Amino acid sequence: MLALILLFYFSIIPRDSFLIYNGKFKMCVQVQRSRAIILDYCNAHNEWQQFKWASEGLILNMGVKLCLAVPSKANLVPVKLSPCNRTSELQQWGCKNGTLVALNGDFFLHSADGRKSQVMLSKTPNTNSAWTIYGTKDGLCSKGYEALFTIGGNAFGAPCEFPFKYMNKWHATCIKDGDEDGRLWCGTTADVNKDSLTGYCPVKDKDELFWTKNHWTGDLYQINDHSALTWYEARKSCQQQNAELLSIGELHEQTYLTGITSSMTSDYWIGLNNLDFDSGWQWMDNHPLRYLNWAPGSPSSETEKICGLMVAHNGKWKNEKCSQQLGYICKRANSSSDASVIPSGRMVTWITVKCPDGWVGYVDHCYHLNREPKTWRQALLSCQKDGGDLISIHNIEEYSFVISQLGYRPTDVLWIGLNDRKTQMYFEWSDGAPVRFTKWQRGEPTHISDVQEDCVTMSGENGFWADYFCEEELGYICKREPLASLPEEAETADPNCKKGWKRHNLHCYFIGQTPVIFSEAKSFCEANEASLTSVQDRYEQAYLTSLVGLHSAKYFWIGLSDVDQPGTFNWTNGEHVLFTHWNARMPGQQSGCVAMRTGTAAGLWDVVSCEEKAPFLCKQWAEGVTPPPALTTTPPPSCPEGWSPSPTRDICIKAEIAKGGHLGHRKNWFEALDFCRALGGDLISFHSNEELIMVGRWNIKEAWIGLRRLDPEEGYSWSDGSPHHLSVASPCFADFEIKIIEDGWIAYGNKEYYFSNASVPAEKARTFCKRHSGDLVVIESESERNFLHKYNPYIGLILGLDKKFGWMDGSPVTYEAWANDEPNFANDDENCVVMYLNTGLWNDLNCGVEQSFICERHNSSVRPTVAPTMPAPLAGCAEGWLWFDNKCFQIFGFHEDEKKNWSDARTDCRNRGGNLVTISSKAVQAFLTMHLKNISANAWIGLNDINWDRHYLWTDGTGVYYTDWGKGFPDHHVSLGDCVFINAKPERLAGNWRNQYCKTKKSYICQKNVDPALPHHETTIPASGYVPYGNSSYSLASPKMTWEEARRKCRSEGAELARVLTPYVQSFLWLQVLKYGEPVWIGLNSNMMNESYKWINKWKLKYTQWAPEEPKEKIACVYLDLDGHWKTGNCNEKHFSVCEKYYDPTEIPEGPGRCPMFKKNQIPWIPFRSHCYAIYPGRETWSKSSMKCSQLGGCNSELDSPPPKSSLLGNTCLVSCPALERGLVSMSFLAPFSSTIL
Repeated sequence: MLALILLFYFSIIPRDSFLIYNGKFKMCVQVQRSRAIILDYCNAHNEWQQFKWASEGLILNMGVKLCLAVPSKANLVPVKLSPCNRTSELQQWGCKNGTLVALNGDFFLHSADGRKSQVMLSKTPNTNSAWTIYGTKDGLCSKGYEALFTIGGNAFGAPCEFPFKYMNKWHATCIKDGDEDGRLWCGTTADVNKDSLTGYCPVKDKDELFWTKNHWTGDLYQINDHSALTWYEARKSCQQQNAELLSIGELHEQTYLTGITSSMTSDYWIGLNNLDFDSGWQWMDNHPLRYLNWAPGSPSSETEKICGLMVAHNGKWKNEKCSQQLGYICKRANSSSDASVIPSGRMVTWITVKCPDGWVGYVDHCYHLNREPKTWRQALLSCQKDGGDLISIHNIEEYSFVISQLGYRPTDVLWIGLNDRKTQMYFEWSDGAPVRFTKWQRGEPTHISDVQEDCVTMSGENGFWADYFCEEELGYICKREPLASLPEEAETADPNCKKGWKRHNLHCYFIGQTPVIFSEAKSFCEANEASLTSVQDRYEQAYLTSLVGLHSAKYFWIGLSDVDQPGTFNWTNGEHVLFTHWNARMPGQQSGCVAMRTGTAAGLWDVVSCEEKAPFLCKQWAEGVTPPPALTTTPPPSCPEGWSPSPTRDICIKAEIAKGGHLGHRKNWFEALDFCRALGGDLISFHSNEELIMVGRWNIKEAWIGLRRLDPEEGYSWSDGSPHHLSVASPCFADFEIKIIEDGWIAYGNKEYYFSNASVPAEKARTFCKRHSGDLVVIESESERNFLHKYNPYIGLILGLDKKFGWMDGSPVTYEAWANDEPNFANDDENCVVMYLNTGLWNDLNCGVEQSFICERHNSSVRPTVAPTMPAPLAGCAEGWLWFDNKCFQIFGFHEDEKKNWSDARTDCRNRGGNLVTISSKAVQAFLTMHLKNISANAWIGLNDINWDRHYLWTDGTGVYYTDWGKGFPDHHVSLGDCVFINAKPERLAGNWRNQYCKTKKSYICQKNVDPALPHHETTIPASGYVPYGNSSYSLASPKMTWEEARRKCRSEGAELARVLTPYVQSFLWLQVLKYGEPVWIGLNSNMMNESYKWINKWKLKYTQWAPEEPKEKIACVYLDLDGHWKTGNCNEKHFSVCEKYYDPTEIPEGPGRCPMFKKNQIPWIPFRSHCYAIYPGRETWSKSSMKCSQLGGCNSELDSPPPKSSLLGNTCLVSCPALERGLVSMSFLAPFSSTIL
C-alpha cells in the first residue's frame, strides 16, 4: 500500500520538484500566506509544499514563486520567502552530511517542534535538523539543480531562468502562454517583458518540429547553429530531448550532414571525445568509432583539447577545449535500424566448446595468440590456414577474455582483424563481422595522411587498439569456429580447484548463482575456505568481467564495503585496496557494499544496499599454491630537498606555491598534471586522514589534486590510477637564487625569464617575447624545470572520466574528504578538484583557467666568447666509409644474416672504432637519406630512450639538436620500444625516424671520426659536368636564368630541368644546392599543365616538399630553396638551375585481369592498360560522384593536383584503384568532376 502511495506521489509533482520532509516529526515544510515557513502534514497536491532548486543555492517554492531566505545570519532567525536573488548570501543553501540543509555552510535549517512550528536557522544542528525528500531517504541535493537549455528562440541556447516574469505574472516552469503553436517556452532572464530573451523548452517526446529527418535511415538531427554552449552543456541539452550529441558511423551519414551544413559558417560540437585519459577517441553514445573524418593536422595532441567538433562547410572533424562555446548537433537514432550497438540486458547462452590443441575456448569460438612476427597480411593468411581469421572483438566481455585468458602480456603488440584497407578511414573486420565495439588507445585513431596505417594492433597493459603500418611484422591473434560443442558438464576442471570452481592464475573462483544479501554471500564463501572476491589489478578485473559480464543477473557481490569503516572501502579478506573500477558517480558519498555490474556496464562497480540480493563471486588460493610471503617493510629512501614524506605511504609530496605579483600565475588542471608528470610524479592522490591533515597544515589556499571526472557518465578516479577512497590538493616548494631585473625579468643561471599573468594565444605570447629580445621558454635541464615549476600552486586530484575520482599519479582512491554538497559537477563542466585553505576539504571546479606564458632570453653578461681558431686540415676515411661533414659513415646489414638488434649493432659499430650514427643536423640527415636508396631495409641509428623513458638521447652522448620523426612518432601509445631507426623503404617515408623494440634485427649505420692519417679526397666531377645518382645524372647550371631560359639550356645539353621524384633525389639535390648557396629552378610548372602541377615530362606529382603555404596561386614556376623546400616564383625571376639526364622506364605491361561484364541499363566498362573505366555524362557534385564510384567498387580520387576552385558541376574527374588480387580486375572510374583531366 505504501508503495502505491509513493508511486502516486511521484506521478503528481513535477519531475524536478520535491517536498521537504522532516523525519523526526514526520511532516513537510509548508509556506503560509505571510511567507513564513512552518511544518505541516505532507500533501503532494499542495503547490505551497512543492520546492525545486532554481539555481546553485536557490530553493524556489512552486506555489508563490519565491525563494527560501532569512533576514540575517543569526541563531534561531525564522526562515521566510523572498524574491529570488542569486547574489544574496542570505539565499545560498547547500547540503551537509547528506541530510543537513545549511546556509553558507554554517547555519542549518531547523525545526524546534512539531506541526505548525516555525522553521528557523540553528547554529548547532540535531535530529530536528535532518531533512530528506519526501518518499525517499535522500537529501535535498540528490535532486539538485539542472540547467534547462533552450532550443531556438533568440537567447543563443541559454538556460531557462526560474522564476521568470511574463505579462506581470511569475512562472516557475515552462509555459505555453502566447505561443501560436502551443509549445512550451521559458524566459532566459527574470523579466521577459523587459529583456525579450526567450527560447523553447526541451522535450523528450517524439515532437519533430526542430528536427531534420534522414529518410534513408530514419535518424533525426537537430542542428543548433544559433546556440553558444560548452561541450558539456550541449550534451546535456541533447539528453534533455531524449537524444545524444551526434555520432557518425558511416560515410553516407557524413555526406548527408555535410550537405545540410555546407552553407553554414559555424562549428558544431559532436559526440566525439577523449574524456577517458586512459583510452582513445570515442563516441558519447557508445557507438563504435569505425569511420574517421579528421581535418588535416587533427586531432591536436594538446592535453586540454578532448572534445570533438565538426566544421560546417566541409564536415571535417577537429578537437578543441570543451569550454569553448559553439553550436551543436543532436542525434536521435532510429533504434529499429541501429545494429551497431549491442542492446543492454543481453544474455548469451553459454556452451562448452572443443578447440584444437593450443587454442582456448570462450562462449562459442576458439582463440589462439601467436607471437611469431608477421605482417598483417601474412597473419591473416596464417589464421585462415588454420580455419579461422584474425580476431574480431564484439563486446567488453570478449575483449576482457582476450587480455586475461590468452596469455596476453603488457609488452605485446598484436595484429587484430580490424582494418581500413578496403575503404580508407572506414574500419572493418577481416572476417566480415559487423563492427559493434572499439577500444582505441589514447590519442587514437589518427590516421596520418602520408602513411598508410590501415591495420590495427592491440598493445600495452590495457590491450587498447591503434591503427598501424600493415607491413610491420608483429604477433597476432586468431579466432575460429570450434571443432564441436560439448555439454556443459564436459568442461575440463582444474585438478587444483574444487568441482564447480574455475581456475585463473593462482586462484580458484566460484560463481554463486543464488541471489543473497551481502552478509550471506560473505558467510557462504568463508564456509568454503574462501572469501568474497577481491580484485587486485586490471587483468583480474578483465577475467571476472569475461566470467560474469554476459550473465542475466544485474549484479554480482564482490568483497568490497565500507561497513566496518564508513567512508573508507576495504576488502573483507583484509587485502590492501590496490585497484578500483567504479561506475558513474561512484562511490560518491554513498555507503554500503560493492557489486559488479553486468550487461552494457559489465565489470563496473556500484555501491548498493548491503540488504539487496544478488549472485556473488568467491575466491580462494588454488590447491598447492603457496601464498606469497608478506612484504617486509624497508625504510623508504629519504625525500629530495623540498619534498616531504607521506605519513602513511612511501611517497614524497611537494606543493607548488604562487609567490604573488607577476610570478603568481596559475595553471589549469591539465597544465598542472603535465607539470607534475614532467617531474616524474603526478598530481597528489589522498589515501588517509593523516595525509589530509599534513597537507592541511601547509596553509594552501587552493590547489589542484588528481581526482577527475571528465566524463559525466562515469565515476571518479585518481589521475595516477590508484583506487579511489580519499581526496585532497597538492603542494611543492623549492628555493633558488634569483635576481629581479629592472624590466621585471628574473635572472637565474645564464638565462632570464619573464612570467606573464596575461592570457593570450601562443602567437601573441611569442610576439611579446621576441619584442623583448627573447622567445617562449625552452627548458633544458632538471634544475631549470624545477625553478620554473615552483610558481605552480596546483595539485593533482581530478574528477575523472565518467565521474570517477582519480589521482594523477595512479595511486588508488580508497578515501574521500569532500566539502558539503561536493562534488556537484556544477554546470556539467567541473572536472577538477581544489582543496579549501581553512578545512582541507575538496571542491570540484572547472579545469579551464587563463593561459599565461613564460619568456626566456640569454643573459649577455655570461655568453661565452671563444677566440677564433684556424680550421684543421680535412682528414679522411678508410676504404668503404663515406665522408661527410668531417665524419665517416657506413651502412651495414645489407643481407638478412648480417642484420642485428640495436644493442648488437652498437657493439659492432664500437668494435669498428665508432658508434651508431648521430644525426645532428638536417644536412647529415639528407646525406644519409641519399644513401638509403641502396638498401632494402630500415636501419638503426643511435637515438634511444632506454635509460630515460620518453627522453631520447644519442648513444654517443651528443646533444639532441635535430630530429626528423615520422608523423605519429615517437609512438608511446602502443609501447613500440626504446630504440630508433631511420626508414629506407617504402620510399615515400625514406628518412623518417620511428621507434621500435630494440631486439628487432635491422640494418644499421655506423659513424666514426675521420682519421688524420688519411687524406680527404673531394669527389671528382666528370668532364661532362653531370654527377651520376641513381638512374640519372645531374648538373647545376649557371649563370642565373629565367625558368624558360633554364629549360632551353638543359635541352641544349640533351637534358631537361630536373624532376624530384623521391626523398632520395630531394636529399641529393639539396646538398648540391647548399654548396652553391643559391636556390635552383626545377622542372615543375603549372602553366604548361592546365594549372595542374606536373613535371615537365608529364610525370605525376606524387612526392612533394612544398614549403608552408605553398604552392601559391597564379605563380607557375617552382624552385628548390636553400631551406630544402620547394617554392613558387615568378617565371621571369632569375635563379641557377639543375638539369637532369635520365632514361624513362619501359611501358608498364597490361595486367592479367578483365573488366566486369556488361549488364542491361548500366554504363559499360572500357578497358585501357591495367584499368577499367566507366564514363557518366550527367551533372553531379563531386561528393555524390565519389560515393557512386565507391558503390560500384571504386576508390577515392587520385587527381594529379587539386582542381581549380572555380570548377563547375558537370565536369568529370578520374577515380582509380590499385590492382585487385588473385587475378581479378583493377578498376578505375571516370566520374563527374573535371573534364580537363581527360
